[in-house]
Amino acid sequence: MLRKNIFLVVILFIMPFLTGCWDVEEIPRRGISNAVFFDTGNPKKLKMGVALTVPGSQVPPNVGAVQQFEKRNFVISGEGDSLVDAWTQIQSNTERNIFFGQTRVIVISDKVARKNINDLLDFIGRIPLVPPNTNVLITKTDPAKLFDIKNNANDPIGNYVDFYFRSPFKRSLAIPVDLWRVYSVLDKRTGDLYIPIIDQSQNNYKIAGTAVFSRNRMVDELSVDETQTLALIRGTDVGYQTIPLGENKYAAFKNVVSKTQITPKLSSDGTMTFDVKAKIHGVMVENVPRREILLKEKKEIERQAEMLTKRKIEDLIVKLQGLESDPVGFGDKLRIAYPSQWNKIDWHQVYPAAKFFVNTSFTLKETGLFR
Repeated sequence: MLRKNIFLVVILFIMPFLTGCWDVEEIPRRGISNAVFFDTGNPKKLKMGVALTVPGSQVPPNVGAVQQFEKRNFVISGEGDSLVDAWTQIQSNTERNIFFGQTRVIVISDKVARKNINDLLDFIGRIPLVPPNTNVLITKTDPAKLFDIKNNANDPIGNYVDFYFRSPFKRSLAIPVDLWRVYSVLDKRTGDLYIPIIDQSQNNYKIAGTAVFSRNRMVDELSVDETQTLALIRGTDVGYQTIPLGENKYAAFKNVVSKTQITPKLSSDGTMTFDVKAKIHGVMVENVPRREILLKEKKEIERQAEMLTKRKIEDLIVKLQGLESDPVGFGDKLRIAYPSQWNKIDWHQVYPAAKFFVNTSFTLKETGLFR
């Protein structure tokens, strides 16, 4: 018994000194990736770039503090016949080992997105430690120049985009898409990708619309207004809408909330229809000059709002059908309602011929009056 107790004491004594098999790397040897981009090189080369954060600049300065960093990230890029070659060149251009665990955004040029992106996504999936909630964006500009912008807030591009999408007032202007959702949509094959488009404006970043895909290729883009309509169909908890009420007259709404019910119907002769019922309500922005809005005026504003949103939804669906793109997820609704029939059809072939019946209701919750 005494020998056993002595053995336990010895084990407890030496345990703190057992380091085990740890992957230890000095911080100065590690380059922290804030963002990654993929583009086409010249000529017919593939290009990859990584924005590495300047050490010590990850956290922005406090209000009133002087920013001590002129630039908070630098970009390293490489080109090659394949993405592996491009990545190898990046590694040879830096003495640091790049860590991707804090990557906040992946930007893909529209030139790359308009090709089959399966190989690209396979490559991204093999990059170690990329967070699944990393934002994915499309750009029509040169990603290297986009990454090099010193924006007004002096934020690295990854930080800027991350903060941008966290703002609840941006949800109807830019619908964020995480990396895991990209893989999920492509794997399910019951809908198509939609990815925000980032652009340069006034020495800053802006979300300029939405790229829509058919299967695994980008086929077109939606304007900001069309993006708002897409948000209404998909359902949003906050947003803005402006309704024309005649010559030089408008009604503006904030806190716009929508909930859409989509009901697929498949007749015996194979005719496919979808009932799209959108219930929307919002708060009217303060009126100038201040005056009371009569019940009759309120009903007319709601009627105009219903007509406008109905037309916008119908126009967007027609556009998406022509592109054979289903970012709304109508196919998923059909699969759930008719699982046996779903296995017998090619959704992208039957989707353009489907009929949609749109109905909207708009309720004005508040009239925006100062009391």
